[in-house]
Amino acid sequence: MASKSKNEEPVWAKYITEDNLPTDDLRFLCEIIGLEATKQLMIKAPGQKFSIHAHCNQKYKKQYIIDNFDGTKSTFNKIVIQCGVTARYAYKVIKEYVEGK
Repeated sequence: MASKSKNEEPVWAKYITEDNLPTDDLRFLCEIIGLEATKQLMIKAPGQKFSIHAHCNQKYKKQYIIDNFDGTKSTFNKIVIQCGVTARYAYKVIKEYVEGK
């Protein structure tokens, strides 16, 4: 019996295609990250449940607002659109940063 390296797919993995993924979740994931990455998750993490919380990106958005706000209204408006946040939220982030919170 030939051994396979850690990164080598099992022989049966070639049968996994975008068209025959077993669940809507896997099809959705495949649309975002591609078939090869989806297959790797199926092979290396069977039985695992993943949860991506609605606010998991907030700290990154906050840091982006802080790093890119230059005090101008046009930049502020651009940041709000880029981050998909409300103006009120962006003002709060900037205020907390200025106040050292």
